[in-house]
Amino acid sequence: MTDINRSKNKQAIAKPIHSDTFTFPVRVYYEDTDAGGVVYHSNYISFFERARTEWLRHLGYELDVLSEEQHVIFVVKALNCDYLRPALFNDELFVSAEILKLGNTSITFEQKILREVKDDTERENTEEKTSEKLYETLAIGNVTVVSVDTIKFKPKRVPKNILERIQNVI
Repeated sequence: MTDINRSKNKQAIAKPIHSDTFTFPVRVYYEDTDAGGVVYHSNYISFFERARTEWLRHLGYELDVLSEEQHVIFVVKALNCDYLRPALFNDELFVSAEILKLGNTSITFEQKILREVKDDTERENTEEKTSEKLYETLAIGNVTVVSVDTIKFKPKRVPKNILERIQNVI
């Protein structure tokens, strides 16, 4: 029987998380899995959404307040996801959100779903030999969100205060 966690996919090789990368912890619950005990594919997208929401909260912004006060919401325009290794019931995952491109009306993120490598055998097969924690990439995606006016439901510039705050942290 093949262990589905032992994939030799090059993109999934364990690496440390960079300290300037925003990460959000997610525990896999039974409700997140399919009949095989593997996280159902659409839930990875939900995990990405949670991380982007928490990233914005980390910057000091709440989605409901932005909608009410600045009449702006962020809508997913494009999304792709490569599934590299399965996440399983009760895994503790870390979901990252890094900005790839910051436009006038859009933000493109690279997001990853990571799991800490705790097995010594897996640690020996990593690219980087280090005593720090190592994480294997389970999924990687690019997500483009567009700033949309909540009254006209048309694209609008990312509010200046948000744009400046983002530019200060990237």
